[in-house]
Amino acid sequence: MDTLSIIFHLLNFLAPAVFMAAWMWVLSQVLWRHKPAMFKPWLQFVLNSVAGAGVLVAGLVWGGQDGKMLTYTGLVVVCASLQWVFFKAWRG
Repeated sequence: MDTLSIIFHLLNFLAPAVFMAAWMWVLSQVLWRHKPAMFKPWLQFVLNSVAGAGVLVAGLVWGGQDGKMLTYTGLVVVCASLQWVFFKAWRG
């Protein structure tokens, strides 16, 4: 496998985490538009992307292959939980 193929594989592996981070930010702006966030939008995106990438790597290591539904479920749960914390949504 050449270098360009490796780069494309890594980008495709991380794409769900980046996509989910972007959507979580957009949806949180709709749901909690009147609540101030703990972090700036770009930092929320970065933190969700990194956490999502961690979930994808953990799913790859634990499941033995990429793309299992349990991994994607964990990705959604982790990103949504982070956004919930960023907006302090437990305070009502």
